[in-house]
Amino acid sequence: MSKCLILSKNTYETKLALLEDNKLDEIYIEREREKEISGNIYKGKIIDILNKGEIIFVDIGLEKNAFLSFENKKNIPKFNISDSLIVQVETEARDEKGARLTLDYSINGQNLVLLPNSNNLSISKKIENLEAIKKLKDIFLNIDKGLILRTKSVEKSPEALLEEYKRLELIDNQIKKGFKEKNTTLLYDSNSILKKALNLLDNDIDEFIIDDEDSFNKIKNNLEENEKNYLLKKIKKYFKDEDIFSYYNIDSQIERALDRKVYLDSGAYIIIEKTEALISIDVNTGQNTGNKTSQELIFQTNLEVTKEIARQIKLRNLAGIIIVDFIDMKKFSDRKRVLEEFKKYLSEDKAEINSVEYTNLGLIQFTRKRQGKELAFYYKEKCQYCEGTGYFLSKERIILNLLEDLNNQIKSQDIKKILIRTKKDIIKELNKYIDNNKIEYIEDNNFYKIGYKMELYN
Repeated sequence: MSKCLILSKNTYETKLALLEDNKLDEIYIEREREKEISGNIYKGKIIDILNKGEIIFVDIGLEKNAFLSFENKKNIPKFNISDSLIVQVETEARDEKGARLTLDYSINGQNLVLLPNSNNLSISKKIENLEAIKKLKDIFLNIDKGLILRTKSVEKSPEALLEEYKRLELIDNQIKKGFKEKNTTLLYDSNSILKKALNLLDNDIDEFIIDDEDSFNKIKNNLEENEKNYLLKKIKKYFKDEDIFSYYNIDSQIERALDRKVYLDSGAYIIIEKTEALISIDVNTGQNTGNKTSQELIFQTNLEVTKEIARQIKLRNLAGIIIVDFIDMKKFSDRKRVLEEFKKYLSEDKAEINSVEYTNLGLIQFTRKRQGKELAFYYKEKCQYCEGTGYFLSKERIILNLLEDLNNQIKSQDIKKILIRTKKDIIKELNKYIDNNKIEYIEDNNFYKIGYKMELYN
């Protein structure tokens, strides 16, 4: 399997794509005006304490104050107004709420997560081999800081893991130094797209192609400073006139990742729907009829889509409660195999995924931890007319709503004229119902089908 990183930068945004066999597997986007702060570490200053310390508001230098919550916790730490703290953003500001913070900050590496305020060693539950677990524990016997070892750590040498630990420890030392020397400020930006690129860049990557001179030099200098000269041969400049994302067919793959319906090569397809409460994914055989019996076809279709569903979840950066409605299978062994295959592909996701199991209704349900913004955030916005339903008002409903408005307005003695601007076909229908000298129509075929404009003159 070939892996390639593509980085594109212009005046407005920087985009990083990971391709596996020319297929888009991950996409990251950074905009100057819309930078993500989830995971960033700040020096904050306490400005208010509520509910006997359960809620603490903290100034971290942003427009809206962030907060720490100790609700429903037995031991609430004692703080005073104006105290300074090292805090990390758990969730970004939403609606009227500021960003949610934590004191237990962590620093992510490719294979390790450093927990400076802990001394516990945790190993991914996806590593089940007892001998491998013992070897990993032995590597970090003399480490006095908390660590989480990711699934991929089992594939790395002890030297590589210890080297990564030293890099994370160096970052922590810089954070603590900045805390002592600086005022309220950002101490560590975990969302820098170049940092993401450097975390992804390893021996598994065949090429890293960059279309921006400044970004190329920063990546190159970082590799040299960290004595990773063996990776220098993988980074290359892009010199073609055609946009790099178009040349590598990334733009068209992003467009498909924004559709609600995703087709597979076999003709089967999945439908991805997002609601306020959860994300539902429905599996359909579609044109995949094949030469198999009905149950064989269903099993093979379900098996086939497990990889694509896991890929779409990661690519779209979906989070929260996710429910997958696979096609009903009669055999317990088929259901078990599909679940195992699905778990295998989900395990490749860097985000935290929990409780992947069948429900009583035969659906597979799980949760995926929110990190950063969904892909759709950068490409779509909610329709102001349909409010996200995907449907416009029908012509009949527009007419009935308009008739109701008109009947209410015509009764008023203060209004001398009502002017309606709408499309010709709606005017024609309205004339069947209303004959009133107060009403005047203006034909406007460019006006939205789903609405009308009514102006009242006194």
